Amino acid sequence: MKIWLFQTGEFLPIDGNKLRSMRAINLSEYFIKNGHYTTLISSDFSHQMKIHRTNKFSKIRINKNCEVILIPSLGYSSNISFKRLLDHFILGINTFKYLLKTKKLDYPDFVFIGYPPIETCFFLSIWLKLHKIPFCIDVKDQWPHIFLMKTKGFMRKILKIILKPYFYAARYSLKQADFLTAITPKFLNWSENFSKNYSKNNQTLYLVPNIKEISEQKLNENLIWWQKEIGIDINQKNKIIFVGSINNAYDFDELILALLSPKLEESKLEFIICGEGNCKKELEEKLNHKNNVFFPGWIDYEKLLALKKLSIATLAPYRNTNDFQMSIPNKIIDSLFFGLPIITSLKGEVETLIKEYNVGYFCESNITWSDQIDACLNYPKERNKYSNNAKELFQNKFNSDLVYGKFIEFIELNYSKKDMRR
Repeated sequence: MKIWLFQTGEFLPIDGNKLRSMRAINLSEYFIKNGHYTTLISSDFSHQMKIHRTNKFSKIRINKNCEVILIPSLGYSSNISFKRLLDHFILGINTFKYLLKTKKLDYPDFVFIGYPPIETCFFLSIWLKLHKIPFCIDVKDQWPHIFLMKTKGFMRKILKIILKPYFYAARYSLKQADFLTAITPKFLNWSENFSKNYSKNNQTLYLVPNIKEISEQKLNENLIWWQKEIGIDINQKNKIIFVGSINNAYDFDELILALLSPKLEESKLEFIICGEGNCKKELEEKLNHKNNVFFPGWIDYEKLLALKKLSIATLAPYRNTNDFQMSIPNKIIDSLFFGLPIITSLKGEVETLIKEYNVGYFCESNITWSDQIDACLNYPKERNKYSNNAKELFQNKFNSDLVYGKFIEFIELNYSKKDMRR
């Protein structure tokens, strides 16, 4: 089969093998492993690195069964901004231009579309519908609703009028899909109700990682890097880590209070906060006198693997917004794979995981972040139980062979023959 995967906002195979693979790369690798030809279509602008990869339409061959198509767009510096909306509109137009030049010989047998962006989903769904090519849309965010969630009153009414075309385009695209996938059951339910697409084939497709281990030599090299360049103690497994964009998606206030609390003052813990973002400077300033808190910036995949070998838990200070409460972020599933108990105050799906499967520490009004971090440090027997539970949960529910393997079997069964098309 010829498979198209349209996905923006993620690293691509051309970005380097030390960067984190996500939905597009992981899914394409499973399709390729099953003998299918895969074309990854994405924006030339890198969402994570905030740079243009080539500044033009590009076709890059990865191997005999995979190629990457880059489509140019404007770019943006802020993730929540009108410039990002403009970027996505230009990307949608340029995607449509690319589709118009596509010859019938190169038409795919099936297309997997990441949502958002809305604009590209809209143009793709029109073209695919016209050519009777089956496709699914994979919902990972509540666009355009997310913009309304951040405004109130009169401004919200004005914004709702401005965004009306986006609501129409989003609903139309999702409705046209042969079926929908979403990152959690709650997200799938929201997607169905918003679009009125209740296909019997709609399904949950968790954001599962395809984690590649590194050699013992590479591991040791990266451990030495942590010691020499960052100054952490690699002889002690006493690290609690955060990995992500240090921005307003997270609420660091309670975490800061915990790190400054007398309860943790004499602890031998080291806190490593990996990432960049517009909140990093403020966070560094508030914790600059703490000699056990480190800010190494963006860290490549191999260094993160080494760091996780030294860690006892992960910090997940997500804001309690509706979209996060409906999600199980990939960082949470990563933690399960490594057997790292999760420390968080995120309600909804993640809270349910922690309380139902005993895989971490949930912070509430009567149990603070400092209480839970202290419990993680001082009750190793309980921590080890959480760690084992996390590994078991990953294998039973979030294993990539299980999730992606079943999905590809489903595609092969239902869409491998031309006469199966609508």
